[in-house]
Parts: sequence; structure tokens; C-alpha cells
Amino acid sequence: MSEHPDADLDALRRAWPEPVPPSHDTCSAARAALLQEATAALPRRARRFRLPRAGGRVLAVGALAVAITAVAFVVGNPEGDTPRPIVPGLALPAANAQVLLHKAAAVARDRPFTAPRPNQWVYIETRIQGPDQADPSVVLTPGTPLKTRVDRAWTRADGKVVAMFEDGKLVRSSTGGAMPPVDYASVAALPTDPDALLAWMYGNLGGGLQEQRHARAYLLLGSLLNNNLVPPAQEAAVYQAMAKIPGVTVNPDAVDVAGRPALAVGYVEDGWLSHEILLDRTTYTYLGARDIAIADFNYPGADPRLVKKGRIDALLVRLAIGITDKPGVRP
Repeated sequence: MSEHPDADLDALRRAWPEPVPPSHDTCSAARAALLQEATAALPRRARRFRLPRAGGRVLAVGALAVAITAVAFVVGNPEGDTPRPIVPGLALPAANAQVLLHKAAAVARDRPFTAPRPNQWVYIETRIQGPDQADPSVVLTPGTPLKTRVDRAWTRADGKVVAMFEDGKLVRSSTGGAMPPVDYASVAALPTDPDALLAWMYGNLGGGLQEQRHARAYLLLGSLLNNNLVPPAQEAAVYQAMAKIPGVTVNPDAVDVAGRPALAVGYVEDGWLSHEILLDRTTYTYLGARDIAIADFNYPGADPRLVKKGRIDALLVRLAIGITDKPGVRP
């Protein structure tokens, strides 16, 4: 045996070829296999996404639903001992979605923020794409066109009024006690402790949703991000609460409708439809949400329709958010 084992090991390291990181196709195939295995035993509950009406902002992100095991990929770093994440922007390897969500929470908590005054208005502009209500016999593929519209809404920060354009006219109406809330005052009063926030969500699901409580809580947390200007403490609590829901997933390869690479965090429903929130890869800013088929699926019943793997069933992208002094005026 050599008297200098460390030198021998160093010589072996220099002589051994550097490992080649797994290809994109290999990573995608591994993810798909894990998704299929984890969702094989889930009950199949068919639910058709409907493009929300202009006034229906409460659940605009669709139904973020049922859980599977999280998966992301980390490869060895030839330059050192610390694993290298293939998810850009992460200081730690994205071994699972919980790591990503806690990182997003830490960034959100430190993000600069200016709260609106009670008499100011929060403006949110969202591009929404969903299936057109065409012939149900049409097979929905990744290439099937989506119907697109842009929603622009102003909500008074004190929660008393929401305003939207209808037929070219600015129409004001009551916010109506939505769940989750859609006004700044109510959102700013939500718990900042993730356990308390999650308990609050569970407690406000309604009797008919208790069977899928984890999925519905995840849906509501995503809707909270989509429809509001969320203060840093509450935004951090949302991500931490999501991390506590069993079955959260992460997909580092998502792209939103504007062509921006994104991190997608979500749930898989019925083994075929992934409901995701989209975060910027570097800043973790909320970008939007999407529903995407990860397997072929036949809707049962009187209105059958075949959906092919890779089909985007719904895509929401936040185009703008800000504070104004009156409705009808963009920031």
C-alpha cells in the first residue's frame, strides 16, 4: 500500500474522465417515469377547465390539484465538491420542490415593497389562454389553438370596490367577500406563519371540498398569488405553506406564454393534468400559472374528448401589476 494514499487518490482523479451530465432527454424521461409511478394509484376525477369570465377572477388560475412526489435533478460538479443545480438561480441544489419553495420564500421576504394607501387601487393585467368551446369530438393536442383574452382589473386597496372594462366602459362592483380574498387589506391581514395560513385555508374550503383538501388548499394559495398584490411576509408564507402540502412537484423546464423560461411548481391531478404556478428562474417573481397534460386522457361521460400529452389546457401570465390613484389608469 502506498505511504501517500491522498496522492494516489489525487492521481486517480486527474486520470479519470469527468462525468458527463445527463442530457435533457434523459432528465425528461426520468421525470416522466417518476410522475407516472407516483400517480398510478390516484383516483381519476375528471374535471374540464373552463376559460373564466371577465368577472370571475377568484379562481382564475384553474384548479391546482392532487399530489405526487417532487423531483428535480442535480449533477456532480467537476470543479468542486458541492453539487451543481441545473435549476438556475438556486444557491442550493433543487433536490425537491420544498427546497425551491423555501428559497422563493426567503427571496420574497426580502423583496422591496411599497404598500398602497387604503384609497389607492391595485392594478393587475393578466393574459389568459384556454380551450375554445369547440366540437367535443376534436382531439386536443399540443398544437390545438387556444382562445386568448387579456383581463385588466383595478381593486381598491381597502377592498370596497373592483373595476373592470366591459364593452369599453369602466364598470365598478363590490368585491363580494371572495375566497381567497382579492383585495389588499384582506390579504395583508392573513397569517404570516405558514402553519397558520395553511390552517386558515383548510378551514375555509367549504364542506364539498374536504375530500380533496390538500389539492384545494394548493389551488387557493395559487389563486392568492395570481389575483393580488401580496405583501412580502404573506407571499413568503404562501410558498412555505405550499411546501407543507404533501406531493408538491417542481419542473425546471417550463416556459410561459411570453416565452420566458420559468420554474413550475405544482400538483398532478388524476395522474394526467399538472397544475402549476410559474416563477422566474432567477428572481422567483410570480409569473403566472398553467395546466398541462402529462399523459393522454379521455374525458368520460356525455361530452367526451381526448386530450393528448403535452397539451396546455390553461395558461395565465401576469403582464403587469402596480398601484394607481384611480381606476381606469395603468401604473
